[in-house]
Amino acid sequence: MAQIRRDIGLDSESDLLIVNGDFSIVESDQQHVADTINANVGWWKEFPIDGVQIVDYSKSAGGAAKLARKIKIELEKDGYKVSNPVIEFGADGKLNIYPNASI
Repeated sequence: MAQIRRDIGLDSESDLLIVNGDFSIVESDQQHVADTINANVGWWKEFPIDGVQIVDYSKSAGGAAKLARKIKIELEKDGYKVSNPVIEFGADGKLNIYPNASI
């Protein structure tokens, strides 16, 4: 059985989640995956080469395959099993990423 990962929770604005005057501890896999995809290399001192740097791919034409590969590599380094990440643009033009990652 996979161990449940926990961390300090963040709200929808990525601010600390405070409940009853204290930090909220939540299951953090979804948050961790999102943080890894959004992170730039060098953001975390203890893991200086981690991060997908999604901003590098946001304006590139035909970069979906490269982005999917980078997501797979970075999440697998963190112990996730990743199968075929899906990168697509919604009808509203918004970039949607489905990493298909699990522990």
